[in-house]
Amino acid sequence: MSVPYAPTVGSLMYAMVATLPDIAHTVGVVNKFMHNHGRPHWTAVKHVFRYLVGTKDHNILFGSNKDSCIVGYTDSDFAGCVDIRKSTIGYCFKFGNEAISWKSKLQECTTTSMTKVEYVVASDAAKETLWLGWLAHTFQQVDSDSAQRQSGCCQSVEKFGSPQRLEAY
Repeated sequence: MSVPYAPTVGSLMYAMVATLPDIAHTVGVVNKFMHNHGRPHWTAVKHVFRYLVGTKDHNILFGSNKDSCIVGYTDSDFAGCVDIRKSTIGYCFKFGNEAISWKSKLQECTTTSMTKVEYVVASDAAKETLWLGWLAHTFQQVDSDSAQRQSGCCQSVEKFGSPQRLEAY
């Protein structure tokens, strides 16, 4: 199959890093097959482009709202990669209603239970929480009353599953 798979996936990766966190997981999956792709992989790449065309009018809009706080969501799967039995972990942090930081990647270590996977992703997100808290104070976007840390993760039910919610500042 002679298609420009690598440059096309590379273009999607550039778009994902720059402005499109919503395609991060899908681009990560099709990227795994860069050197050994088939028709289903090319079909998945074309599906991403159809999605992008359908959502071209959606934007990330940053506003100024002093009452906003940084809120993070984490989620993971357990051994989602059937080849190497590693989990995909991810998080997204929002300031007000806008996404400001996100990550979706294959876990570096293999875990033996869902609890350990959730611990790994919570640990990763906690590091990002500390950095974003420092950044928010640097830009003085969080007032002193709302800048109290809340420890722990409380469960919240979201539209697409049940990710964990972390309130940072």
